[in-house]
Amino acid sequence: MSSAAVNHIAFFCRDVAAQEEFFCKHFGFQRSRTFNAGQPNEFIMLRLGSVRLELFPTDPVKAAENKGGEQPIGFRHLAFDVEKLEPAIQSLREEGIEPDPIIDNRKVIPGSRIVFFRDHEGNIIELMEGYRDEK
Repeated sequence: MSSAAVNHIAFFCRDVAAQEEFFCKHFGFQRSRTFNAGQPNEFIMLRLGSVRLELFPTDPVKAAENKGGEQPIGFRHLAFDVEKLEPAIQSLREEGIEPDPIIDNRKVIPGSRIVFFRDHEGNIIELMEGYRDEK
């Protein structure tokens, strides 16, 4: 394979509509495709620039026993760049989400601060202010 690009990241969701609303409201995603519309196995694709999230309904029995989040192997968290942390944090608090304390990362990356929180389904999300690659 000479070159590749990430097409999407997929999540199982207890409530696909609520997760869609969350990612659209807080990060600006928009629905880009609906698969199996109107069927019990309907799932959707959200898009923000070149990033896509695919949201699938999960089995209610499995969902009752589990929640999203970090795993020993595999998914750890999803990170988003934000211009400023405080307005993003305030918006989350208005929705009943209390982020962890802000981590000052400026000794490693000048101007960088980060914060972690869990969405309504338990997935760990990181917000990054001022991140820049080394090269």
